[in-house]
This record gives sequence, C-alpha cells and structure tokens, in this order.
Amino acid sequence: MTSDPTDKPAKPRTSHRLRRGHKAEADAAAEAAAEAAKHQPKKRVVKTAKQLDGEAFKQVDAMLASFAQRRFGQLIPEVAKGFFGTARPDEVSAPELQQAYALYFAYGFRDTQGRRIIDMFGQFGLELDLEQKRVLASVLRCRFVVFVLDRAEESNKQMHGRDLLRGEPLTLLDHNAYAHVAPGDVLIAYMFPVGDLWRPLGLATKVGRARVGALRSGLDKLATDQGFTPMTLADRRPAQVFWLGYRIADLNIRTKV
Repeated sequence: MTSDPTDKPAKPRTSHRLRRGHKAEADAAAEAAAEAAKHQPKKRVVKTAKQLDGEAFKQVDAMLASFAQRRFGQLIPEVAKGFFGTARPDEVSAPELQQAYALYFAYGFRDTQGRRIIDMFGQFGLELDLEQKRVLASVLRCRFVVFVLDRAEESNKQMHGRDLLRGEPLTLLDHNAYAHVAPGDVLIAYMFPVGDLWRPLGLATKVGRARVGALRSGLDKLATDQGFTPMTLADRRPAQVFWLGYRIADLNIRTKV
C-alpha cells in the first residue's frame, strides 16, 4: 500500500529563513569590510636595491669636490655671498651651514644654461669603476626635497611619505633621521635614489608637525614672490627653500650614506 504524499510531515520553513538571514548578514559584513578597506592607507610596494658602497661614495664625493674647486673655484665665494645673504655673521662660519652651502653649490646652484656642478662633473668623462659609476648614476638624480612623513616601519626603518612641493610619493631610508621623526614631521634635504629608496645627503633639516603649517604658508608665499609654481620651487630656488625651512626648523640632523 503506497502512502499519500500529503501524509508526510512538512519540512519546517525556518531553515530557509535562517539561510536567508545568514546570507544577509554575510553580505552586510562584506560591504562593511569593503567600505573600511577604502579608508585604509594603501601600502606602496618598494623595490629594494643594493645600497651604495660607502667607500665608493666617499671617492666620488672627493672627486666632485676637487672638480668643483679646480673648474669653478673662483665662483665659490661669489655664490656664497648670495647663499649667505640673509645669514647672521656667526652663521656664516657654522659647520652645518658650511656643509649646507657645499651641497647647494654642487647640487643646487645652476649656471645660465640651467646646469649644475654635478651635471658637468657627470659629463667630464672620468674613469670610474663599477661601484663609482653606481654612485654617480644615483647622485646625478639628486634633488632638493621637502619630505612630509606619513608613516614609518620599525622593521626596516623605511619612512613613507611624499614630496610636499612636487606631490610625489617617496620612501626614505636613513636610520639616523628615522630616530628623530614622527608622522606629520617634515625633512628638508638634498636626496638621491638607490633603487626605489631615497637617501638624504649630508644635512637634513627637521620641521616638527606643529610648525608645518607655518612652513606651508612660507613656501606658498615664496613661490608667489618668485613667480614659480610650488612644483618647480625646490629646483629653481633651493637656497631660499633651505633658509625658510632652517629658520622654522626645530632640529638639524646629520645623515649618513
């Protein structure tokens, strides 16, 4: 005798409701996670490269200094008058400012054709070994940077942020500078790339987060007064940018290659 299908107990419908409820909860959770991800800072992938040989760097730096003295020695005191034009008498002989001037003369000062001393040194045709060539290729790309720190990584001491004037993302590597900065601080220095990492050169000027607003206002005014866009200000007027930062700064940091 076959049973009537209608005699079978009906399956409870609550299981469907539960499944639909779970799906709705899962969808809501996924949407919330996606929305939260939009507001998370994106990490930049930084390709590390073999760092420059310290001895080769010293050798190239010595050759650059000799080249500048031999070819442009008569210009050094003349350019210094402009660089130290607003400095106090005691500042002219200060070691950190003498170093700042030496960096400006080699990497910031430009002749009437827009060439820097480092550019002319690179075209001089010196016989260099492989490591010295790596150093020269990096410092030829050296530029004056106003860097604002967004975040730092304790594991590798990398500092992620951006070039405030050019609007470009940068990642810095300098263990000495790392120990003195926090997110929101600014480092002003000549910097050069090694792979995707940038290194400060010589003297770095730190402007603490509380003073960055004054720095921004000063940079905007300087760009307007000089008739340049902020993007070109550090290339065209690095000495003025340096002195603006130096006057506002709360610390000067000696960096190491």
